[in-house]
Amino acid sequence: MASIKIVQNDTKPYLEFEITQDGAPVDLTGATVKFYMKDATTGSVKINGSACTITDATKGKCRYVWAAGDTNTVGTYLGEVEVTFPDTKIQTGYKQVTIIIRDDI
Repeated sequence: MASIKIVQNDTKPYLEFEITQDGAPVDLTGATVKFYMKDATTGSVKINGSACTITDATKGKCRYVWAAGDTNTVGTYLGEVEVTFPDTKIQTGYKQVTIIIRDDI
C-alpha cells in the first residue's frame, strides 16, 4: 500500500492514481471514479465518495483534488478509489493508500 504525506490544511499535491489490474491499466473510458478516506484509528469517514477526475482513461489514470476540509485534521487515514464502469458494475479497492496528515507548524 502506498503512503502519502501532506501538511494539515494543504490542498496540493493532488492524489494521482494509476488504476491497474494484474499490472495492466484499467480502461476508464465512460467510467466514474470516486475517492473515499477514513480515519485509520477510529474508522470515521472523512471523504465519502468524492469525484475523481479521469486524466487518461485508456491508461487508467485519475486524480483526486483535495477540497477544503479534507486535510484539516491531523492523523493517519486509509483511502481507496471506487470505479463505476459504463455497464454500472462497481469495483472498489483497485488503489489503496495510507494518508498521513501532519501538523502545520
